[in-house]
Amino acid sequence: MSKTFKVSIIAPGKAPIKMEAERLTTLTKDGQIEFKANHAPIIVSTIPTSTLIVNGDKKEEVFTSSGIIYIKENELKFCCDAVERPTDIDLERAEKSKDRAEKRLKENKNIDVERAKRALARANARINIISVNH
Repeated sequence: MSKTFKVSIIAPGKAPIKMEAERLTTLTKDGQIEFKANHAPIIVSTIPTSTLIVNGDKKEEVFTSSGIIYIKENELKFCCDAVERPTDIDLERAEKSKDRAEKRLKENKNIDVERAKRALARANARINIISVNH
């Protein structure tokens, strides 16, 4: 039985991130989920978060936005709206986005509350990745 599985993280406008992994941990609306080699076939939707990919001593943390994970026959495909490595994240932009979303939610005047919450979740996930990796 294999100890690793293939991971492909795909987002529009970016080259896919492809690697072997022993485990991948990410977040759904119901909480954290971890995938390992030989996982049963499943499809899950994800929310913006820091996704951790581990293979031996090598660990990589990437920002992933809302998306869908499909795993079958030891191959995990993660299609998401955006994927960014810590070096790709613009901290200043993420902080401004967070401030805007918080301001909109606080004012609560003629706004799409769910959209503002999603923007806040994306900004917080990006900021957290940078703070963990620096």
